Amino acid sequence: MIHNKLLQWFDQNKRDLPWRHGRNPYRVWVSEIMLQQTQVKTVIPYFQNWMKKYPTLKSLKDAEYDDVIKMWEGLGYYSRCKNMYKTSQLVNSSLPNNYQDLIKLPGIGDYTAKTILSIAFEQPFVGIDTNLERVGYRILGLKSKTKRNHNRVVKFLEENQNKNRPGDYNEALMDLGSSLCSSQTTFCNECPLTKECKAYASLSPTSYPKNKISKKIPEYNIAISLIKYENKFLITKRSNTKFLAGLWEFPGGKIEKSETPREAIIREVKEETNLDILNPIYLGNVKHKYSHFGVNISLFISFPKSIKKLKIKQEYKLISLKDIYNYPLPKANHKMLDILKKLD
Repeated sequence: MIHNKLLQWFDQNKRDLPWRHGRNPYRVWVSEIMLQQTQVKTVIPYFQNWMKKYPTLKSLKDAEYDDVIKMWEGLGYYSRCKNMYKTSQLVNSSLPNNYQDLIKLPGIGDYTAKTILSIAFEQPFVGIDTNLERVGYRILGLKSKTKRNHNRVVKFLEENQNKNRPGDYNEALMDLGSSLCSSQTTFCNECPLTKECKAYASLSPTSYPKNKISKKIPEYNIAISLIKYENKFLITKRSNTKFLAGLWEFPGGKIEKSETPREAIIREVKEETNLDILNPIYLGNVKHKYSHFGVNISLFISFPKSIKKLKIKQEYKLISLKDIYNYPLPKANHKMLDILKKLD
Protein backbone atom coordinates (compact mmCIF):
# COMPACT_ATOMS: atom_id res chain seq x y z
CA MET A 1 0.00 0.00 0.00
CA ILE A 2 1.40 3.39 -1.00
CA HIS A 3 -0.97 5.49 1.07
CA ASN A 4 1.05 5.41 4.32
CA LYS A 5 4.20 6.86 2.71
CA LEU A 6 2.14 9.25 0.62
CA LEU A 7 0.19 10.66 3.57
CA GLN A 8 3.33 11.03 5.69
CA TRP A 9 4.84 13.11 2.88
CA PHE A 10 1.60 15.09 2.47
CA ASP A 11 1.40 15.98 6.17
CA GLN A 12 4.78 17.71 5.88
CA ASN A 13 4.54 19.14 2.36
CA LYS A 14 0.89 19.91 1.53
CA ARG A 15 0.17 23.15 -0.24
CA ASP A 16 -1.62 25.90 1.69
CA LEU A 17 -4.55 26.58 -0.65
CA PRO A 18 -7.59 28.73 0.28
CA TRP A 19 -10.16 26.05 -0.56
CA ARG A 20 -8.50 23.69 1.90
CA HIS A 21 -9.52 25.97 4.77
CA GLY A 22 -12.97 24.59 5.53
CA ARG A 23 -13.72 21.53 3.41
CA ASN A 24 -17.45 22.03 3.06
CA PRO A 25 -19.08 20.64 -0.13
CA TYR A 26 -19.77 24.09 -1.61
CA ARG A 27 -16.15 25.30 -1.32
CA VAL A 28 -14.78 22.02 -2.67
CA TRP A 29 -17.20 22.12 -5.61
CA VAL A 30 -16.42 25.74 -6.52
CA SER A 31 -12.67 25.13 -6.37
CA GLU A 32 -12.83 21.94 -8.43
CA ILE A 33 -14.89 23.59 -11.17
CA MET A 34 -12.55 26.61 -11.28
CA LEU A 35 -9.48 24.34 -11.43
CA GLN A 36 -10.69 22.53 -14.54
CA GLN A 37 -8.29 23.47 -17.38
CA THR A 38 -6.92 26.32 -15.22
CA GLN A 39 -3.72 26.70 -13.20
CA VAL A 40 -3.83 26.92 -9.40
CA LYS A 41 -2.11 30.33 -9.28
CA THR A 42 -4.76 31.74 -11.63
CA VAL A 43 -7.65 30.28 -9.64
CA ILE A 44 -6.60 31.49 -6.16
CA PRO A 45 -7.67 35.18 -6.48
CA TYR A 46 -10.86 34.22 -8.34
CA PHE A 47 -11.79 31.74 -5.62
CA GLN A 48 -11.11 34.24 -2.85
CA ASN A 49 -13.17 36.97 -4.53
CA TRP A 50 -15.96 34.51 -5.30
CA MET A 51 -16.19 33.40 -1.68
CA LYS A 52 -16.39 37.00 -0.50
CA LYS A 53 -19.37 37.65 -2.76
CA TYR A 54 -20.98 34.18 -2.77
CA PRO A 55 -19.93 32.49 0.50
CA THR A 56 -22.75 29.93 0.42
CA LEU A 57 -24.74 27.91 -2.06
CA LYS A 58 -27.82 29.97 -1.18
CA SER A 59 -26.04 33.26 -1.94
CA LEU A 60 -25.15 31.92 -5.39
CA LYS A 61 -28.68 30.65 -5.91
CA ASP A 62 -30.15 34.08 -5.06
CA ALA A 63 -27.74 36.02 -7.30
CA GLU A 64 -28.45 37.41 -10.77
CA TYR A 65 -26.69 35.46 -13.52
CA ASP A 66 -25.20 38.63 -15.06
CA ASP A 67 -23.49 39.40 -11.73
CA VAL A 68 -22.25 35.83 -11.41
CA ILE A 69 -20.69 35.69 -14.86
CA LYS A 70 -19.07 39.09 -14.26
CA MET A 71 -17.30 37.53 -11.25
CA TRP A 72 -16.08 34.75 -13.55
CA GLU A 73 -14.84 37.15 -16.25
CA GLY A 74 -11.29 36.34 -17.40
CA LEU A 75 -11.26 32.79 -16.02
CA GLY A 76 -12.38 31.36 -19.37
CA TYR A 77 -14.38 28.24 -20.24
CA TYR A 78 -17.58 30.11 -19.38
CA SER A 79 -19.79 27.03 -19.63
CA ARG A 80 -18.34 26.07 -16.22
CA CYS A 81 -19.87 29.19 -14.68
CA LYS A 82 -23.16 28.65 -16.48
CA ASN A 83 -23.36 25.07 -15.20
CA MET A 84 -22.50 26.13 -11.65
CA TYR A 85 -25.33 28.63 -11.69
CA LYS A 86 -27.71 26.01 -13.13
CA THR A 87 -26.72 23.58 -10.38
CA SER A 88 -27.33 26.21 -7.69
CA GLN A 89 -30.89 26.57 -8.97
CA LEU A 90 -31.48 22.81 -8.90
CA VAL A 91 -30.29 21.89 -5.40
CA ASN A 92 -31.70 22.98 -2.06
CA SER A 93 -29.43 23.74 0.88
CA SER A 94 -26.47 21.50 0.00
CA LEU A 95 -24.95 19.36 -2.71
CA PRO A 96 -25.97 15.66 -2.66
CA ASN A 97 -23.72 13.32 -0.67
CA ASN A 98 -23.93 10.40 -3.10
CA TYR A 99 -22.44 9.69 -6.52
CA GLN A 100 -25.73 8.88 -8.30
CA ASP A 101 -27.28 12.29 -7.57
CA LEU A 102 -24.09 14.36 -7.90
CA ILE A 103 -23.30 13.04 -11.37
CA LYS A 104 -26.70 14.20 -12.64
CA LEU A 105 -25.97 17.87 -11.91
CA PRO A 106 -24.81 20.21 -14.72
CA GLY A 107 -21.03 20.36 -15.13
CA ILE A 108 -20.29 17.57 -12.63
CA GLY A 109 -18.61 14.58 -14.23
CA ASP A 110 -17.03 11.44 -12.79
CA TYR A 111 -13.83 13.15 -11.59
CA THR A 112 -15.57 16.11 -9.93
CA ALA A 113 -18.22 13.95 -8.26
CA LYS A 114 -15.64 11.56 -6.79
CA THR A 115 -13.37 14.41 -5.67
CA ILE A 116 -16.23 16.19 -3.88
CA LEU A 117 -17.31 12.98 -2.19
CA SER A 118 -13.79 12.12 -1.00
CA ILE A 119 -12.73 15.60 0.18
CA ALA A 120 -16.01 17.07 1.45
CA PHE A 121 -17.84 13.93 2.56
CA GLU A 122 -14.86 11.70 3.48
CA GLN A 123 -16.10 8.86 1.27
CA PRO A 124 -13.56 6.38 -0.21
CA PHE A 125 -13.63 7.60 -3.81
CA VAL A 126 -10.66 8.65 -5.95
CA GLY A 127 -11.15 11.50 -8.40
CA ILE A 128 -8.64 10.82 -11.18
CA ASP A 129 -7.57 13.80 -13.27
CA THR A 130 -4.49 14.15 -15.52
CA ASN A 131 -2.16 14.65 -12.50
CA LEU A 132 -3.31 11.50 -10.72
CA GLU A 133 -3.42 9.50 -13.93
CA ARG A 134 0.18 10.47 -14.75
CA VAL A 135 1.37 9.42 -11.27
CA GLY A 136 -0.42 6.08 -11.67
CA TYR A 137 1.07 5.45 -15.12
CA ARG A 138 4.58 6.14 -13.80
CA ILE A 139 4.30 3.99 -10.67
CA LEU A 140 3.02 1.08 -12.76
CA GLY A 141 5.52 1.73 -15.58
CA LEU A 142 2.89 2.05 -18.31
CA LYS A 143 3.81 3.96 -21.46
CA SER A 144 0.85 3.62 -23.82
CA LYS A 145 -2.31 5.59 -23.02
CA THR A 146 -4.86 2.90 -23.80
CA LYS A 147 -8.23 2.20 -22.23
CA ARG A 148 -6.86 -1.01 -20.69
CA ASN A 149 -3.94 0.83 -19.10
CA HIS A 150 -6.21 3.62 -17.87
CA ASN A 151 -8.38 1.00 -16.15
CA ARG A 152 -5.28 -0.51 -14.56
CA VAL A 153 -4.31 2.91 -13.18
CA VAL A 154 -7.82 3.52 -11.82
CA LYS A 155 -7.87 0.09 -10.14
CA PHE A 156 -4.41 0.64 -8.61
CA LEU A 157 -5.20 4.10 -7.21
CA GLU A 158 -8.58 2.98 -5.88
CA GLU A 159 -7.14 -0.10 -4.20
CA ASN A 160 -4.59 2.11 -2.45
CA GLN A 161 -7.15 4.61 -1.15
CA ASN A 162 -6.99 5.28 2.60
CA LYS A 163 -10.48 4.78 4.03
CA ASN A 164 -9.68 6.83 7.13
CA ARG A 165 -8.35 9.85 5.15
CA PRO A 166 -9.84 9.64 1.65
CA GLY A 167 -9.78 13.40 1.07
CA ASP A 168 -6.15 13.71 2.14
CA TYR A 169 -5.24 10.78 -0.12
CA ASN A 170 -6.76 12.57 -3.12
CA GLU A 171 -5.09 15.87 -2.29
CA ALA A 172 -1.76 14.14 -1.61
CA LEU A 173 -1.79 12.63 -5.10
CA MET A 174 -2.74 16.02 -6.56
CA ASP A 175 0.17 17.72 -4.78
CA LEU A 176 2.62 14.98 -5.72
CA GLY A 177 1.61 15.17 -9.38
CA SER A 178 1.80 18.96 -9.57
CA SER A 179 4.91 19.62 -7.48
CA LEU A 180 7.19 16.58 -7.87
CA CYS A 181 5.90 14.61 -10.84
CA SER A 182 4.80 17.02 -13.56
CA SER A 183 4.63 16.08 -17.22
CA GLN A 184 7.96 17.70 -18.13
CA THR A 185 9.97 17.58 -14.89
CA THR A 186 10.36 15.15 -11.98
CA PHE A 187 12.00 15.65 -8.57
CA CYS A 188 12.51 11.98 -7.80
CA ASN A 189 14.93 12.50 -4.91
CA GLU A 190 12.11 14.21 -2.98
CA CYS A 191 9.39 11.70 -3.90
CA PRO A 192 8.17 9.28 -1.19
CA LEU A 193 7.25 6.60 -3.75
CA THR A 194 10.50 5.95 -5.64
CA LYS A 195 10.78 2.36 -4.40
CA GLU A 196 7.37 1.56 -5.85
CA CYS A 197 7.84 3.55 -9.08
CA LYS A 198 8.80 1.61 -12.22
CA ALA A 199 9.26 4.81 -14.23
CA TYR A 200 11.86 5.93 -11.67
CA ALA A 201 13.65 2.60 -12.08
CA SER A 202 13.91 3.27 -15.83
CA LEU A 203 15.85 6.51 -15.09
CA SER A 204 13.59 8.29 -17.59
CA PRO A 205 10.27 8.91 -15.78
CA THR A 206 9.15 11.74 -18.08
CA SER A 207 8.90 9.14 -20.86
CA TYR A 208 5.87 7.74 -19.01
CA PRO A 209 3.27 7.89 -20.39
CA LYS A 210 3.87 8.79 -24.02
CA ASN A 211 2.26 12.07 -24.99
CA LYS A 212 -0.40 12.04 -27.65
CA ILE A 213 0.36 14.25 -30.65
CA SER A 214 -1.89 17.28 -30.27
CA LYS A 215 -3.97 18.35 -33.24
CA LYS A 216 -3.43 21.77 -34.73
CA ILE A 217 -6.38 23.98 -33.84
CA PRO A 218 -8.08 25.99 -36.62
CA GLU A 219 -7.81 29.77 -36.77
CA TYR A 220 -10.62 31.98 -38.06
CA ASN A 221 -10.31 35.46 -39.53
CA ILE A 222 -12.78 37.81 -37.87
CA ALA A 223 -13.78 41.44 -38.43
CA ILE A 224 -15.08 43.43 -35.44
CA SER A 225 -16.16 47.04 -35.18
CA LEU A 226 -16.50 49.35 -32.23
CA ILE A 227 -19.59 51.40 -33.07
CA LYS A 228 -19.45 54.83 -31.43
CA TYR A 229 -22.45 57.14 -31.40
CA GLU A 230 -22.70 60.30 -29.28
CA ASN A 231 -19.70 59.17 -27.20
CA LYS A 232 -21.27 55.80 -26.43
CA PHE A 233 -20.38 52.33 -27.68
CA LEU A 234 -22.73 49.60 -28.85
CA ILE A 235 -22.43 46.20 -27.16
CA THR A 236 -24.63 43.15 -27.69
CA LYS A 237 -25.28 40.18 -25.42
CA ARG A 238 -24.54 36.66 -26.62
CA SER A 239 -27.35 34.13 -26.45
CA ASN A 240 -27.33 31.74 -23.47
CA THR A 241 -27.15 28.82 -25.90
CA LYS A 242 -23.99 30.01 -27.67
CA PHE A 243 -20.25 29.70 -26.97
CA LEU A 244 -19.32 32.39 -24.39
CA ALA A 245 -22.99 32.45 -23.40
CA GLY A 246 -24.23 35.55 -21.61
CA LEU A 247 -21.13 37.67 -22.29
CA TRP A 248 -21.26 41.06 -24.01
CA GLU A 249 -19.33 41.81 -27.19
CA PHE A 250 -18.88 44.20 -30.10
CA PRO A 251 -20.59 43.53 -33.45
CA GLY A 252 -18.78 41.50 -36.10
CA GLY A 253 -18.15 38.02 -37.41
CA LYS A 254 -16.21 35.74 -39.75
CA ILE A 255 -14.58 37.12 -42.88
CA GLU A 256 -15.74 35.16 -45.92
CA LYS A 257 -13.11 33.90 -48.40
CA SER A 258 -14.14 36.38 -51.06
CA GLU A 259 -14.12 39.40 -48.70
CA THR A 260 -11.63 41.92 -47.43
CA PRO A 261 -11.84 42.65 -43.68
CA ARG A 262 -13.43 46.03 -44.43
CA GLU A 263 -16.08 44.48 -46.69
CA ALA A 264 -16.79 41.85 -44.03
CA ILE A 265 -17.36 44.33 -41.22
CA ILE A 266 -19.70 46.45 -43.33
CA ARG A 267 -21.74 43.31 -44.11
CA GLU A 268 -21.65 41.94 -40.56
CA VAL A 269 -22.75 45.22 -38.98
CA LYS A 270 -25.62 45.50 -41.46
CA GLU A 271 -26.73 41.91 -40.76
CA GLU A 272 -26.48 42.23 -36.98
CA THR A 273 -27.66 45.82 -36.39
CA ASN A 274 -29.27 47.05 -39.63
CA LEU A 275 -26.86 50.00 -39.54
CA ASP A 276 -24.99 51.17 -42.65
CA ILE A 277 -21.36 51.97 -41.91
CA LEU A 278 -19.64 53.41 -44.94
CA ASN A 279 -16.10 54.21 -43.79
CA PRO A 280 -14.99 51.96 -40.93
CA ILE A 281 -11.54 52.99 -39.66
CA TYR A 282 -9.02 50.21 -39.12
CA LEU A 283 -7.53 50.27 -35.58
CA GLY A 284 -5.35 47.19 -35.37
CA ASN A 285 -5.12 43.44 -35.08
CA VAL A 286 -5.84 41.07 -32.19
CA LYS A 287 -5.00 37.37 -31.93
CA HIS A 288 -6.56 35.14 -29.29
CA LYS A 289 -6.73 31.40 -28.65
CA TYR A 290 -9.60 29.46 -27.11
CA SER A 291 -9.40 25.76 -26.26
CA HIS A 292 -10.44 24.44 -29.69
CA PHE A 293 -9.77 27.32 -32.09
CA GLY A 294 -8.03 30.65 -32.49
CA VAL A 295 -9.20 34.01 -33.86
CA ASN A 296 -7.33 36.60 -35.89
CA ILE A 297 -9.35 39.81 -35.45
CA SER A 298 -9.26 42.87 -37.68
CA LEU A 299 -10.54 45.68 -35.46
CA PHE A 300 -12.36 48.74 -36.79
CA ILE A 301 -14.23 51.70 -35.37
CA SER A 302 -17.31 53.25 -36.99
CA PHE A 303 -19.14 56.52 -36.38
CA PRO A 304 -22.71 56.28 -37.72
CA LYS A 305 -24.44 59.65 -38.13
CA SER A 306 -27.76 58.19 -37.01
CA ILE A 307 -28.94 55.01 -35.28
CA LYS A 308 -32.63 55.34 -36.16
CA LYS A 309 -32.39 52.15 -38.25
CA LEU A 310 -30.86 50.19 -35.35
CA LYS A 311 -32.54 46.80 -35.11
CA ILE A 312 -30.96 43.97 -33.10
CA LYS A 313 -32.50 40.61 -32.19
CA GLN A 314 -30.59 40.08 -28.95
CA GLU A 315 -30.24 42.38 -25.95
CA TYR A 316 -28.01 45.42 -26.55
CA LYS A 317 -26.83 48.59 -24.84
CA LEU A 318 -25.21 51.90 -25.74
CA ILE A 319 -22.76 52.70 -22.96
CA SER A 320 -19.79 54.94 -22.19
CA LEU A 321 -16.27 53.55 -22.35
CA LYS A 322 -15.83 53.70 -18.57
CA ASP A 323 -19.06 51.71 -18.06
CA ILE A 324 -18.00 48.91 -20.44
CA TYR A 325 -15.93 47.38 -17.65
CA ASN A 326 -19.08 46.78 -15.61
CA TYR A 327 -20.15 44.15 -18.16
CA PRO A 328 -18.61 40.68 -18.59
CA LEU A 329 -16.64 40.61 -21.85
CA PRO A 330 -14.67 37.84 -23.58
CA LYS A 331 -10.91 38.20 -23.14
CA ALA A 332 -10.44 39.06 -26.82
CA ASN A 333 -12.71 42.10 -26.35
CA HIS A 334 -10.50 43.33 -23.52
CA LYS A 335 -7.53 43.16 -25.91
CA MET A 336 -9.53 45.31 -28.35
CA LEU A 337 -10.20 47.87 -25.63
CA ASP A 338 -6.46 48.01 -24.91
CA ILE A 339 -5.95 49.13 -28.53
CA LEU A 340 -8.66 51.78 -28.15
CA LYS A 341 -7.21 53.12 -24.89
CA LYS A 342 -3.78 53.58 -26.48
CA LEU A 343 -5.37 55.63 -29.27
CA ASP A 344 -7.06 57.87 -26.72
